[in-house]
Amino acid sequence: MHRNIIVSLLLFVAIKITAQDNQNSVLDHKLSIEFDDVSLPNALRQLNREVSLSFSYNSNIIPRDTRITERYENVSLRLLLDDLLSKGNLYYREVQGTIIILKRIYSERKIQGKVVDVETQEPLPFANVFIDNSTLGVATDLDGNFVIENIPDIGFNLVVSYVGYESKSIPFNYKQEVEDRRFIIEMKIDPIALESIQVIGKARRRKTREARRLFKRFEEEFLGKSENAKSCVIVNPEVLEFEILDSLDNYRVTAEDMLFVENRALGFRVSYLLEEFRFENGLKMNIGKAQFKELEPKSRRQYRNWEEAREKAYKGSVQHFLNALITGKLDQEGFKINVINYDSVTSEYTTPLNPAPVNEIIQVEKTDKEYLYTLKARQDIEVTYTGEYEDDEYKKLYRSSSKSGNYKYTDKKARTSIEFSNGQSLTSYQVFGMDLEDVELFQKSIIFFNNHETPIGFPGQFLRPRDVTFGGWWRWGAFSDWLPLNYRPN
Repeated sequence: MHRNIIVSLLLFVAIKITAQDNQNSVLDHKLSIEFDDVSLPNALRQLNREVSLSFSYNSNIIPRDTRITERYENVSLRLLLDDLLSKGNLYYREVQGTIIILKRIYSERKIQGKVVDVETQEPLPFANVFIDNSTLGVATDLDGNFVIENIPDIGFNLVVSYVGYESKSIPFNYKQEVEDRRFIIEMKIDPIALESIQVIGKARRRKTREARRLFKRFEEEFLGKSENAKSCVIVNPEVLEFEILDSLDNYRVTAEDMLFVENRALGFRVSYLLEEFRFENGLKMNIGKAQFKELEPKSRRQYRNWEEAREKAYKGSVQHFLNALITGKLDQEGFKINVINYDSVTSEYTTPLNPAPVNEIIQVEKTDKEYLYTLKARQDIEVTYTGEYEDDEYKKLYRSSSKSGNYKYTDKKARTSIEFSNGQSLTSYQVFGMDLEDVELFQKSIIFFNNHETPIGFPGQFLRPRDVTFGGWWRWGAFSDWLPLNYRPN
């Protein structure tokens, strides 16, 4: 009985009534038009002359070998565009009267099923069901049913969460059959979360000064310190719970409910199922599941800014690096790998000037599962991305000189440093009267392996996040530079 009351309460809270917008948009305009063996770009120009539409798209994604011979009689612009763009594997979005054309990553793959209570077998409506680290996800209907379509042909984790219940993550490999099957997902009541539901409605206690101090530290380490982090907002910090681990002020963070982050730099609202965030001895570990939803752009310019910011965030990222590693394109994509060695005298990590070949430092081996690989590393590594330099704010915090007097590229808090070894020593720049801050260095990151043999997946992801921690540039950007795994740069 108690269980049914809780489920009914959650159902009542979840149901929302939305007003329908009765105003017709430009997409409801009906027209007749004929295309006579024209390319898709020419068809769009012809359509633009007919109805004075404003289009925005990257010309590189429009196929020019597609020929269109078609007559449309008294059809809505909406249906016309759906049909016309499907011929080029494209789709569109309307933003304030502008038609933005995007490339569709085509897939007929879908997964469907039902979410129920494990004991009563009652359906759980409005449960959150999503593909981890992607923009793909839905809420279950009143009967607990869900369907997620257009899943890329890759392995994925299906994540299910529901208030008051233990979250569940179900792995699916690439070749696993999902078509023509209905998956019944059984959820267990979470006793700890249930306690918090029972006291809902009571005023929360005011945060103590200690809690505010820890949140400030967490916010900086979790979101990162890059330019993107300045445009990120944690929407519901009240769900976070903090724990001091020791006298060194190391700490741990968990969340009693879904954490929401608005990334206004990249145009995403991220629902994050934070399992554990831990900061110890200058290194951090972040474990959780993310669902990305695109924010609605307010203008054509904002949309373009987001597109540019996403591509910049992808280049040189962990995802970019792993994709290049798996496909054997490290050099083409601008990545270099070196080992790092610990110096017990200076308590620093340094890199050799003449690194061993990449295949002697790190290897990627295929497994019997499609898009699943095993990464084997001899030791901790430095990853240099030669496509970008670090920014000025990063220079101020992460550059210093070592105890031996040699200039280093340093993460002070983690007490890790990387020698500058790009063909010249930094002292040669001083001869020319240049300050250390004026010297441009490529973006450098460190991967510390807690396990030197770890599974990775394509698109680029570490499948056991506890196996690795990051230093350097990847720590700098952190959550604010994350992108969904189904993101593809132009």
